[in-house]
Amino acid sequence: MAEAHGDGYSIHFAHYAGKLERHLRNNGISCHDADLIIEESSELYFEKLHSSENKLSKLIREHDPAQLFAESVTKAIERHLPEAKDTFGSYREIAKCIR
Repeated sequence: MAEAHGDGYSIHFAHYAGKLERHLRNNGISCHDADLIIEESSELYFEKLHSSENKLSKLIREHDPAQLFAESVTKAIERHLPEAKDTFGSYREIAKCIR
């Protein structure tokens, strides 16, 4: 059951990553840089998803895939494109683009 649940997060990630790539390309980011951001955000997304949190808290509280994705992307953008963190790379803009 937990594995099937994890697959759901993978599906969400893939869906959001496609939207993010369009968003980044529409804002003048190269394919190479967009791929780097998506790759790093994937690592952050799944790392947080599978972190060593208390097992009980994981049972009580599920992660919102959209929120988790937006947080991960925002961190990746801050590392690769710090000048974008207040514009198209902000949490708010990322959350808006993946709706």
